[in-house]
Amino acid sequence: MPFVITVFLFSGMGVSAIATTFSDLPVDHRFYREMMFLEYEEIISGYPDDTFRPEAEVTRAEAAIIIGRTLKLNGEQRNTTFSDVSAEQIASGYIASAAEAGIIKGFPDGSFRPNSIITREQAAILISRTFNLTEESEIPFSDISPSMESYLHIKRIIAENLTQGYPDNTFRPQVKVTRAQFSAFIARALNDDFKVDLLLTFLKDPLHVYHYYYKDGGNVRFIFQNKDNENWNQWHVYQEDGTSYSIVERQDSEGYKFGYPFSEYALEVAHPIEVGHTWDGYGEMPDYYKITANSLTITTPAGTFENVVEVTTTDGYVRYFAPMTGLIKATKEGETIAELMKIE
Repeated sequence: MPFVITVFLFSGMGVSAIATTFSDLPVDHRFYREMMFLEYEEIISGYPDDTFRPEAEVTRAEAAIIIGRTLKLNGEQRNTTFSDVSAEQIASGYIASAAEAGIIKGFPDGSFRPNSIITREQAAILISRTFNLTEESEIPFSDISPSMESYLHIKRIIAENLTQGYPDNTFRPQVKVTRAQFSAFIARALNDDFKVDLLLTFLKDPLHVYHYYYKDGGNVRFIFQNKDNENWNQWHVYQEDGTSYSIVERQDSEGYKFGYPFSEYALEVAHPIEVGHTWDGYGEMPDYYKITANSLTITTPAGTFENVVEVTTTDGYVRYFAPMTGLIKATKEGETIAELMKIE
């Protein structure tokens, strides 16, 4: 396929594509506009063979070049303080400048390791430092802890709407970053048009215990047990009569699912989360679920929850799901049959 130059219109903060581009970059690529925005700004470029290579992984040296061009740092090739980056290295000037600015750092052995691939958590650190981010937001991701070096930086890129994470409520800090993904981070930081909201997840936090009251079962406690096969979170449910059982939950591209280990599950909240969206939630017989509200504020004994999604089913049940909590209340014909009492 021949190379075709892309023409973009930039008006204020607006961005719109009006042509095609590199032979390996289709216009329906998730981060097409972000990559073309950075190319237009001369922050990132293609290769001599007329490819862009959006899925190629980004090295530390390449990240330094992109950051250097973003901040218009001195990219003149020169010797650096790192033992493995000499003036012959094409990225040496940007590496030196970014290091002087405190954006990038080397390793205890005095090396920079320019050919090492950056991960998502390393990208978060670089983006946070590059744009001097200071605002912080709560972290909803189950695989990020305060002990991690990237913790504060991930809080900051969340606050700036620079990341969404994944539908299963993870950030995946060790996943390697591609040119397309790094372009998205940079473009979002430079242009508000590209910023994103966190994916709405209804998974419970494994670090907490959830107390419910069921009309037909009394008081129960949900305690996290383990992440079961295929990324199902397994919870042990303790009933006040001394008996117990296990349930599993998962969120993926289809939506939030709830069921029992190695058995059937119900698709409790299906994507897209839009009022009027209807789907068959469980089993072989039709049992239609419908989103009847998606921005409610609901109070239970456990507290007040915002952005609650209301799901109504054909058998008369109405269930309320809160972000990062899951089910907080269920009613049938106006009577409360389940309610979240406490989170500890």
